[in-house]
Amino acid sequence: MTADQGNGGGGFGRLLLAEWTKLRTMRGTVWCLLAAAGVMVLFPVVVSSGSPGTYRDSAYVDEFRFVHRPLTGDGALVARVRTQERTHPWAMAGLMVKAGTAAGAPYAAVLVTPGHGVRMQAQFTTDLAGGAGEAPRWLKLVRDGDAVTGYESVDGTNWTVVGTVRLAGLPPTVEAGLFVTSPGLTRIVPMRPTMLQTRPGTATFDEVRLTPNPPDAGWRGTDVGLPDRPGRADPGGPDPAGGFTLTGSGDIIGQRDDGSRVVAATAGTVFGVLPVVALGALVMTSEYRRNLIRTTLAASPRRGRVLVAKAIVTAGATFTTGALAVLAGLLLSQPLLRRSGYRPPTYPDPSLSDPAVLRVVAGTAGFLALLALLSLGLGAVLRHSAGAITALAAAVLVPVLVVPFLPADAGGWLQRLAPVAGLSVQQVRETDDVLLVPWTGRPWAGLAVLAGYAGVALAAGAWLLRRRDA
Repeated sequence: MTADQGNGGGGFGRLLLAEWTKLRTMRGTVWCLLAAAGVMVLFPVVVSSGSPGTYRDSAYVDEFRFVHRPLTGDGALVARVRTQERTHPWAMAGLMVKAGTAAGAPYAAVLVTPGHGVRMQAQFTTDLAGGAGEAPRWLKLVRDGDAVTGYESVDGTNWTVVGTVRLAGLPPTVEAGLFVTSPGLTRIVPMRPTMLQTRPGTATFDEVRLTPNPPDAGWRGTDVGLPDRPGRADPGGPDPAGGFTLTGSGDIIGQRDDGSRVVAATAGTVFGVLPVVALGALVMTSEYRRNLIRTTLAASPRRGRVLVAKAIVTAGATFTTGALAVLAGLLLSQPLLRRSGYRPPTYPDPSLSDPAVLRVVAGTAGFLALLALLSLGLGAVLRHSAGAITALAAAVLVPVLVVPFLPADAGGWLQRLAPVAGLSVQQVRETDDVLLVPWTGRPWAGLAVLAGYAGVALAAGAWLLRRRDA
C-alpha cells in the first residue's frame, strides 16, 4: 500500500498542495491567470469610457402597431384578444386610449402578455398587475373624464377591475383602439449584449365594440414611433368576419435600468476565454510535454485522484481570479458610467446585495472555472496543448463570431448548444436572449449546459488516464 493510498484524506491533501505548487510555479499558468484578469479589468474600463452624456437616451420607448378610431368624451372600448404569439414574455396585445398617435403622447392601456398576465399601464410609469392568464382574454377600457379604468374577463360577462389611472390634461377627443407590440431580439456579441433586430409579434382580436360608435369614422392603422410601412397585412380595418389581425414590434416603456452598469463589468469575459482555455490545457499537457507525468503518477498511483486534484486546484484558481477581476471591473467602471449618463435614479448603483448582481459576479467566475475544467479534460484526452486549446477556443468563440450572420433561429440554437451558453448567467433583466435555454428561460440553465460539457470531458479524460501508458 502506498502512502497516498494509506493516508486517506491526508494523502489527498498533500496531492492538492503538490498540484497547487505546480500551478503557481509554472510560468505558463501564472501568465494565463494574469492575462485573464487583465483583460477582464481592462475592457470594462474601455467600454465605460464614453464622453459625458453618451448614454442619455429618450425618457421612454413608444413603438407599437395601433388600429384606432376617435373617441370624444366618455366611452368604452371592449374586445377579446383571441390569440397572441409568444414572441417574448413582455409582448403586448390589448386596448389603448391615447391623446394622439405621436410617440410620447399620454396614454392608458389594458393588455395581455405571454409571460406576465394581464396588465394596466399608463404614462410609461404605471404598471398594475391583473390576472395571470394568457390569451384568449376579454379586455375593456372605460374613460370617465380624465380617469381610465381597465377590466378583464374570461367570458366577456363577468368583469374584474385591473386598475384605474388618471391622465391629467387628457383632451376631449382621444384615439381609442387595439395595439400590438413585441420587444426586439438580443444576442450576445463581443463586449456587450446588442440589439440586432426587432421581433414582430402578431395577435388577433374579435368582438370589438367602441361605445359611443363615432359616425363617419373608420378604423385607421398607425405604426406609432415607427414610419408607416405600406402594404401591411393589417391596414386598419377588420376582416370580413369582423376580426382584426395586428402585427407590431417595439416596446412601450419608460426609461429604466437595463442592467448596463452591471453588464459593463463583464465586458472582458469573451476576451478572457483564450487565456482560461490555455490555463486548463497547460495544467494537464505540460506534464506530458516535460515527461513529468510519470513522476506524478508514480507518487500517486490512483490516477483518478490526480485528475480530481488538478480539477479542484484549476477551478479554484480560475474562479477566484475571475471573481476578483469582475469585482474590480465593476468598481472601476461605475464612476465612468455615471460620467457618461448612467446614474441614479434611472440607473441605480449596483450592489452585491442584489441577487442579480451577485449572480453575475459569481456566475461569470463559474463560467470561467467550468471552461478551465473543460479544457483540462480535453488536455487529458488529447495530451497535446495546441490541439486542446485550438479545439476548445473554436468551440467557444466561433459561435460568438458567426451567430450575427446566421438566421435568428439557427443562431439561437447554435449558442444554446455551444459552451458559450454559459454566458446566459450574465443576463440582468428579462429579455428574449437567445442564450437562454427555451424550456427553462433561466440564466443558470446555460451554465448547466457548460457544466455538462466539462463533466463529459473530465470523465473521458479520467477513463483514458487510467487505461493509457503515461
